[in-house]
Amino acid sequence: MGTKGGKPITAIEKRQARMMREEVRKKEERREKRQALGLVDPALVDKIAHDIRGLDVVTPFILTQRYNLKYSTAKKVLLELANRGVVEIYSKTRRLIIALPKK
Repeated sequence: MGTKGGKPITAIEKRQARMMREEVRKKEERREKRQALGLVDPALVDKIAHDIRGLDVVTPFILTQRYNLKYSTAKKVLLELANRGVVEIYSKTRRLIIALPKK
């Protein structure tokens, strides 16, 4: 008479294996997103980080003009500098990022 037992062990093992695969896939996606800046030379990013300290405001357009980058690449560089702590993002919209260099 009792109740039906829980799920068989194989079902639990399958669920755990699926969760492990999803975890690994998410880590790989994060790693890929972090490497999206791969087209830009790291030395150039360091040079930009050093040069923008004298500016009052930094936008992707300024980086595009000074370093002959594509606008989308300049936005990625600016976000990378924000992650490094070189600049502080003052305002961000879909099309424009306004950042202030940290002094």
